[in-house]
Amino acid sequence: MGKTINTTAATSIPLQPYTPLQLSAMYLVSKKTFNKWLQPFAEEIGERKGHFFTVNQVQTIIEKIGFPGTLIAE
Repeated sequence: MGKTINTTAATSIPLQPYTPLQLSAMYLVSKKTFNKWLQPFAEEIGERKGHFFTVNQVQTIIEKIGFPGTLIAE
C-alpha cells in the first residue's frame, strides 16, 4: 500500500491521509483534546486541505506528539 511508521515489530499504522476524528480515535482522546495537542505545532503541521491531514502532515503529527498508545518514560 505504501509507507508505514513502525515503533516495534508488532505496532504500525498505515501512513495515509486521516481526518482529525480518525487520529483522535487512534490516540484515544476527544477531537477537542487532540486539536489542543496540535496547537503548539500548528505552524509546522500546516493547514489541512479539506477534511484530511496529508500524509506529510500525519507524519509530522506523529513526530511531534508521539506514536498513538506509546508511553515514553524519561
